[in-house]
Amino acid sequence: MYDLVIVGAGSGGYEGALYAHRRGMKVALVELSPESVGGNCLNKGCIPSKYMRQGAYLLDKFQNLGEYGILLKGYELSMRKLKEGRERVVRTIRENFKKFAEHIKVPIFYGKGFLKGPNSVVVEPSGQELRAKHILLATGSSTVALGDLLPDGRYIYDTDQIWSLEEFPRRIIVLGGGAVGVEFAYIFRMYGSEVVLVELKDRLLPSPDIPEESSRYLARKLKKLGVDIKLKTTLQEWSTQSEGVRAILSDGSEVTADLILLGVGRKPNTEGIGLEEVGVERDSKGFIEVNQFCQTSVPNIYACGDITSSTMLAHKSMYEAKIAISHMLGEKDMKREERLLPKVIYSAYEIASVGLTEEQAEDEGYEVKVGVVSFVSNPKAMDDGENEGFVRLVADAEGNLLGCHILGPHAGELLHQVMHLMKAGLGLDFLSKALYSHPSLSEAIVQAGMEVHFGPITWARRH
Repeated sequence: MYDLVIVGAGSGGYEGALYAHRRGMKVALVELSPESVGGNCLNKGCIPSKYMRQGAYLLDKFQNLGEYGILLKGYELSMRKLKEGRERVVRTIRENFKKFAEHIKVPIFYGKGFLKGPNSVVVEPSGQELRAKHILLATGSSTVALGDLLPDGRYIYDTDQIWSLEEFPRRIIVLGGGAVGVEFAYIFRMYGSEVVLVELKDRLLPSPDIPEESSRYLARKLKKLGVDIKLKTTLQEWSTQSEGVRAILSDGSEVTADLILLGVGRKPNTEGIGLEEVGVERDSKGFIEVNQFCQTSVPNIYACGDITSSTMLAHKSMYEAKIAISHMLGEKDMKREERLLPKVIYSAYEIASVGLTEEQAEDEGYEVKVGVVSFVSNPKAMDDGENEGFVRLVADAEGNLLGCHILGPHAGELLHQVMHLMKAGLGLDFLSKALYSHPSLSEAIVQAGMEVHFGPITWARRH
């Protein structure tokens, strides 16, 4: 009998197992196979894509080495070496986790976990039954097709299959201008591919959580790098030919390419795991319905990550796992707050957001104050040759921080400073008095705070 059985050893299951172990619980994991430990993020998502994005970033930096007195005569690109390095990182992380789980005596049972009852998980096909006081579902998500575009790993690729490429494509069509699409568009462009990026909406990153200003900056940079961006456009028809695909777009243009990459979303893995049999409720889109403590309609069964909402981020899954386990232990201080969930996009810029945009805050009735500071004049950004972008703070009339949006160097790291101020209820008065080292990128955050608190002396949106 276990205190906790976790179905899925991806980001949420992994973090949940470690956290439960720290808290003194006897815990077991169920995962499909030894090769899938770590889940989508590690094996086919954020870790390998960030490895490739780092390569793209280095190629981007290479273009400007002459400004630092480094005069090189060119380079060669090798997909084989890229794959070797990428797979080495993924394999090392995966094997380290398995070894660590064994070291702390957290067993991993391989197979598909199926709910037999509120306190029972059966591992198929072995039929082994694991009984537990609590169950945490962390089964993740899967790629989806788009109409008749069925991924075949030859002409049509999804983000699970793209890792099998042996050569850089000469030309690639990326369908979807969201976080996945803009990341791969940047990666392949920097590695020498011609890229056509197709987005249905009127801007890249068409999420209400991302300011339009960020979308404009990114579109401008991608175009400068040579990405062909087609907004308000769809794929009308396509066919295969001897060396790839021929696509006709809704703007009337015809594009030939080696392949089409689908970057159009994912679906929760909630089918065929016994939810109906035990009474765990799902919504119309297949997501498991949970409360603020990640508790399902069956009180001792919890869920985390991609299966709880369309916000599919590894750190969301990891944090929700800790929320669930804390609640199992009788605590109620940790709660789901998707508004305070950091969202970071890695493309030609890092783009990071948390909380409300200015438009969202106005729609909710706040009297909004905004402070914007550009990286253009930031000494550290200038030294690094990356003085593009901005820090944008959104606050209410009382000085409470409502949101932060950063575009530019290391935006994903910088965002945490503001996110934790928001979580702690510390507003502009606190931020405006903060001490930051010089030169640093972080100085832009305190400067943006003073822009709001004392009034703007640089550039900001004015009504």
